[in-house]
Amino acid sequence: MTGCADGPSPESDPRSAVMAETKDEMTIPDATTTTVESTALPSGTHEPQDQVPSGAVTRSNPDRLQRALERAQRCAQIADENRAKDILLLDLRPATPLVDFFVIATALSRRQASAIAVEIDAEMKRVGEFKLGMEGSDEGRWALIDYGDFVVHIFSEEARTYYALEEIWGDAPQLDWRDPNDPRPRPRPHADDSEDGTAVA
Repeated sequence: MTGCADGPSPESDPRSAVMAETKDEMTIPDATTTTVESTALPSGTHEPQDQVPSGAVTRSNPDRLQRALERAQRCAQIADENRAKDILLLDLRPATPLVDFFVIATALSRRQASAIAVEIDAEMKRVGEFKLGMEGSDEGRWALIDYGDFVVHIFSEEARTYYALEEIWGDAPQLDWRDPNDPRPRPRPHADDSEDGTAVA
């Protein structure tokens, strides 16, 4: 006779199935060293979080917030070094409590988007910033790297126009991401960079 104190068997207890599924989802692969030559971001894939994910920014901690900003700037610089176009660094702190910064860039090919994403991931690991996840769309239209404090978006030209993140977050201030020691000249603003057609100073 089986007593009630023993509880339901693992096979009949729905909680066991939920816990097993959760355990499978939380399994994290061993960290590996990645390079642009040997590793690419396949289309239609989701890469799990790194083994030691970063903590969320405490906005009352200026040191942590400054570090997040500097690393977001570095991600933008890596995109620029890999010839991405129309790079933006948006300050989302006034708009949402969920994330502090967006880095948005346009890649001209799937291969270029993959190289940018992999190089950013490798550099962030080197400085101790570990991602929460990395995803790529089936057609290579959108690669996303989530670091919790900031998120990097790498779009194709078509997807950038379609999703229009800078329009959705149009009130977010645009921050300077360029290295002040970079000797390259900054691009001149276009006449249509503002709504009224007046060049932005």
